[in-house]
Amino acid sequence: MKKMLFALFTQAFIVSIATASVEDGKRLFESKCIVCHDLERALTKSKDLEAWKITTLRMSRNSGGSITEKEAEEVAEYLAAREKSGKIVIPEKGHDEKEEYIEKNEGFDFKKVKVEQFIKPEVCADCHSEIFKQWNGSMHSKAFIDPLWREATKLFNKDAATKDQILEMKACVKCHTPLGFHSHSISSPADDYDKLAELPAQGIFCNWCHNISEVKHIGDAGYEVEPGGGEDNPSTMLGPFKDSVSPYHPTKYSELHTKADFCGLCHNVSHAGNHMPIEQTYNEWKNSPYNTGKPETTVYCQDCHMRQRPGIPATGKTMRPDNPGKACVMGPERQHIWTHYFVGANAIVTKILGSEMHAQMAVERLQNAADLELIREGAYKQKTLSRIRVKVINSGAGHYLPTGLTEVRQMWLQVEITDAAGKILLKSGEIDKKRDIDKDAVVYHTKLGNEKGEVLNVALADRVLYDHRIPPKGYMIESYAFYIPDDAVSPLNVEVNLKYRSSSQELAGILLGEKAPEIPIINMARINEKIEFQK
Repeated sequence: MKKMLFALFTQAFIVSIATASVEDGKRLFESKCIVCHDLERALTKSKDLEAWKITTLRMSRNSGGSITEKEAEEVAEYLAAREKSGKIVIPEKGHDEKEEYIEKNEGFDFKKVKVEQFIKPEVCADCHSEIFKQWNGSMHSKAFIDPLWREATKLFNKDAATKDQILEMKACVKCHTPLGFHSHSISSPADDYDKLAELPAQGIFCNWCHNISEVKHIGDAGYEVEPGGGEDNPSTMLGPFKDSVSPYHPTKYSELHTKADFCGLCHNVSHAGNHMPIEQTYNEWKNSPYNTGKPETTVYCQDCHMRQRPGIPATGKTMRPDNPGKACVMGPERQHIWTHYFVGANAIVTKILGSEMHAQMAVERLQNAADLELIREGAYKQKTLSRIRVKVINSGAGHYLPTGLTEVRQMWLQVEITDAAGKILLKSGEIDKKRDIDKDAVVYHTKLGNEKGEVLNVALADRVLYDHRIPPKGYMIESYAFYIPDDAVSPLNVEVNLKYRSSSQELAGILLGEKAPEIPIINMARINEKIEFQK
């Protein structure tokens, strides 16, 4: 009888110790793990005790001493006990990988990764909340769900017939959902976009960029990533600070992330099949006065596009002040934190997808990118053919104006000359009822084509037919002739506006049909001058 009572007492004692240990683990989990983690997310994981120990001990090593190994084990015991009690019954979804043959040319030769090796941006938001807010709504975050891009790639893919053309359409997907493509979850616009998993559908996200570890070649996404083991075993995050410490993930300084070469990995695009230059933003910068060849005087892409915030356009013609603050909620105050709005000139897609802030920042950037100057020619008299010239100066962009997908972008001059009585003597660059630009306007853009002539579908193009754009810190001068009749009243009023929109209204209609929004026209620069003339 005594032996039985002793056994029962011993068992009860062990259970009480185990229960106490679990309770301690619960307390530690709720007080310490919350510093870096969303607790609800952690409670949905399904692991045994040994697996939890691997995770919590790694967290302990990265915590800078705030969590001891003993405490880490107690947290693991608590989480495993919840598993045994049946309180966690939320299985993780498996990843259905889609293996397809990908042609082995330079642009498609990369290491395969798995979706589950990466971390959702929402996890990063737990510690990097301000940076997440800036990124969420940016064109990087919307790269794959951009409705104009989606419809254009679907439409263009229908006409892609040759191997070169098919390769080019694959490249569109490779850049706009790099994780989707590198994991073989999606291979071309022929696939169902809506079936792509949530994480790769978030386009260019935190854990992707901060895992780029190897440069194979500039342009056409010529890089490799070094992923980790997902949320429970994150990879080393590469970034611009040499003293970063995280309790959640390993960190490492990366000089690449501070240079224009990093941006050039994606923002230099050539046709995947025939290598025709399509988007050469990085090369435009590289060959510009902004690149002095000396780190202390060079203005890198990041110096404009990662200093901008609302009200501070940070272009080549404005101040580009530091952005003091914290990169991480628990991190040190720093003199400058690189912003992650990633604003270019797209004021329509971000607005359609719900970020008025990013759209307005695009307007602010455009309105601080260029200047206009009126050049008078000779004396102005009635009954004579007179001329003015307009100098369009790229004073604020470190690349050509416009840049990017310049066969779609439209920048143009709108010129109107009237006499003092309001009589119109010259009009150019007007928009008609269909919102088309008049055919005689001066438009800054490129035209692509093939042996048959101009084509809109980039996959079918193999040559640049026309390129009329303005280099960084350069200018172009346009000439306008007009007649001053004998009944004109002096002085003349000359108004010139430099206009921009992300695409023509016609193209938006072709792609989105009746759902097409009105493509906003941004006034980038304006001059208004009086010219006296003689009778």
